Amino acid sequence: MAVDGSLFHCVIDQTFNRDNIRFTIYPARTKTSFVLISFSWAISWYANFCTPGTCAKIVKHTLQNGWDYKNEKRILTIENGDFLVEKLGLEA
Repeated sequence: MAVDGSLFHCVIDQTFNRDNIRFTIYPARTKTSFVLISFSWAISWYANFCTPGTCAKIVKHTLQNGWDYKNEKRILTIENGDFLVEKLGLEA
């Protein structure tokens, strides 16, 4: 997916035996930088993480909040990302 002229890959892990949903963003240019956001299963009733619009909003949010994806080994982790659903206006 292209966001602000750069390419990103979004991986949504909704494996049923996990305690949470894992949303990972990888920049196409580097192999060691990524964002890992955990969401509760309950919040998935309110947001569909698998749509391009949702992915783009989450990527833009991480970029606006300082994730430096252009350099190697830049890792951002958000343990409980449920607040992003309301903050970014993510919908089901």
